[in-house]
Amino acid sequence: MNGLAPKRMDWSLTGTVLALLTISTLFIYSAQFQAPGSVGSTWQRQIFFGGAGLGLYLFTAWFDYRSLIRWVGWLYPIIIGLLLLVFLFPSINGAHRWINLPGFTIQPSELAKPITLIMIASFLSAPDRDRESNQTFLWAIGLLALPLILIALEPDLSTALVMIPSVIAMLLYAGIKRKWLVRTVIGFTLFSILLCGWIKYEAPIGADKNTSTTEQKWHLPTVPLLEPYQKERIRVFLSDDVDTADAGWNKLQAQVAVGSGGLRGKGYLQGTQNMLGFLPRTVAPTDFIFCVIAEEMGFIGSISILLLYMLLLGRCLRTAWRARDEFGRMVALGISTLLFCHIFINIAMTIGLLPITGLPLPLMSYGGSFMISTLVALGIIQSIYQRRRIR
Repeated sequence: MNGLAPKRMDWSLTGTVLALLTISTLFIYSAQFQAPGSVGSTWQRQIFFGGAGLGLYLFTAWFDYRSLIRWVGWLYPIIIGLLLLVFLFPSINGAHRWINLPGFTIQPSELAKPITLIMIASFLSAPDRDRESNQTFLWAIGLLALPLILIALEPDLSTALVMIPSVIAMLLYAGIKRKWLVRTVIGFTLFSILLCGWIKYEAPIGADKNTSTTEQKWHLPTVPLLEPYQKERIRVFLSDDVDTADAGWNKLQAQVAVGSGGLRGKGYLQGTQNMLGFLPRTVAPTDFIFCVIAEEMGFIGSISILLLYMLLLGRCLRTAWRARDEFGRMVALGISTLLFCHIFINIAMTIGLLPITGLPLPLMSYGGSFMISTLVALGIIQSIYQRRRIR
């Protein structure tokens, strides 16, 4: 049944969410700060997104998650339709990711992630499902592949790929034949390594004009699967040289910001990398918000953020363990894995361990669609926890 039971709510989860949202607003304000009275309105919009998301968080906590088994049959085709609809709108910075409506925009790819996980969980948890059959595995992969391909074509490859580990975790729990998963993971890993190596040595744009004939014969043909900026991010990551051009500038300044914070940081509103514009203001409040925190709050502040995320993920996994049915366990496990991938990849890219991607930091980065989809997903976690089996 629908309803909120305060005594059964996970207040540690709610408190962690509120703490992260508060920190997010403070440092988005700092990322846009230039001088007193000269601050953009990004932080105000973040408060609005956070407030709207908290309202939906409470609604989904009130809503009985088991009803999603009936509703997801409608939600999944609707989100597929929205992913197709984005191609009818004008591109922004060369990408078709947003649906422009009067006064606001929607990014369907962010909404597609939790809906896809819920759809696969509903499929796998059906009582009459033979989880060891090849057909079950192929159907689950097909349910993932459809939105994944559409998101990759936008192009938004990082958002598409981040769903894969979540589905693998759900399939492992469901008891799908390990040999299918092992073959799929090995095949995907080998393909990724081959693709990155090919991109590193492919002929760069303008190579025929800037390189000698001797150098050109060692270049591989151009890979048609990725956009030029995506290839350049991979080259910058794989290269030993420091690239201060467009592709490597963000990576370099992010590492400088994180490293210059020291133990205690430079102080709130005292960060120089974003205030002086070395870390571009277009990305400081979004993908690189962790750099702003690390520079101003130092190692201690960075560790505090990581501890909050550890608590958040721990409560989500605890919900998966205590869920009363298979559907709830799979949904909670999938959402937990999805959040972990976002956190790990975003922080790893800021310190140079992974290529620069467009994955935001949950509950911290500026963005309406991602903020709301994250809080709705956490509301589902809260709904599962309230209706848990008491052990």
